[in-house]
Amino acid sequence: MKSKPAMVIVTNLYPLPWEPNRAKFNHQQFELLKDEYQLSLLIPVAFPEWFKHRKQIKQSAERRYVPYFYTPKVGRRFYSVMMYLSLLLHSGLWLKRKQAKVLMASWAFPEAVATSWLAKLFKARFFFKVHGSDINQLAKDPARAKQIKQASQNALGILSVSQALANEMQLLGIEPSKVSVIYNGVDHQKFGGESNKPIAQDYILYVGNLKPDKGVVELYQGFASIAAEHPQLKLVYAGTGAKRAAIEQQAKADGLAERVTFLGSVAHAELPAWIGNAELLALPSYAEGVPNVVLEAMAAGTPVLATEVGGIPEVMDTNCCGVIIPPQSSSAVAEGLELILEKQWDKQAIKQHASKFSWSLNQQQFLSMLKNGEV
Repeated sequence: MKSKPAMVIVTNLYPLPWEPNRAKFNHQQFELLKDEYQLSLLIPVAFPEWFKHRKQIKQSAERRYVPYFYTPKVGRRFYSVMMYLSLLLHSGLWLKRKQAKVLMASWAFPEAVATSWLAKLFKARFFFKVHGSDINQLAKDPARAKQIKQASQNALGILSVSQALANEMQLLGIEPSKVSVIYNGVDHQKFGGESNKPIAQDYILYVGNLKPDKGVVELYQGFASIAAEHPQLKLVYAGTGAKRAAIEQQAKADGLAERVTFLGSVAHAELPAWIGNAELLALPSYAEGVPNVVLEAMAAGTPVLATEVGGIPEVMDTNCCGVIIPPQSSSAVAEGLELILEKQWDKQAIKQHASKFSWSLNQQQFLSMLKNGEV
């Protein structure tokens, strides 16, 4: 029997022992590559986090956590060099022993840039994946954009999670023929089944990081402005982040503390029940790639309120799946919530639309890209 070629993925976007729900979509996607490759992962961890959680880190032959040393907030254009040296000094011998035929990075900067140099050093075929803010935000800096473009010239293929992101890369001067638009998949069996309602009340659900650019404050403000018309309705936040305290404080001041619930970090296995029984999923982000939680909500037949950013308009059909609004507007959130709450949604029609986003199709397209130029 022919042995599988070795492949190493370098990514900061992956579950961590202290953050088990982090980037579950990458975990799901990369597991599918094991059919064709002997897969290992190098996971750079910012050095303050590394030292804080070092007792929880357990290294293995297939998964290594690397302390990534850098100069906080200074010299960001050199972060790729710092990551390259961090990876090489910590795991260079491990990489050499792997004899990887393929090196792939999941995140454009600094991961893809550093991995392109590692691929050259170890004579491996190089690919990378982009997600959203690594191109939409980080690449706005000319020095970083130049490095990402140079990395793209060494890449045999680039996975983009949306066409909008592929268009942004073309504006950076990245060769369009190298880019494959491959939408993330969703576990339809997991999210499309029946489950008991986690709480008795009807609720609006948010899933994600509670940080400003996810629109979590605008979501609360929009909810607060319609709360009187929907006295039984709750707002539920699933996730952790910096804005929790401010939202809690405002809800208390508005007399809505009993109607806003914070679940904290929720295990991925528990999300189908929360998503499937929500009145709607709300994700009023300022910027996105294609958030998997939107695909998961549609797979569950739950309508979605989301913003017109990134690849969201590519995957959402507003005729059957929900409402798209402009970002950074609490009044638009309020209006969108009302539109969804007033309408009877056809859960089966939403599920049918979501059926085109499957992990099996994602696997087929991803493996096809990785076979490019193989000899």
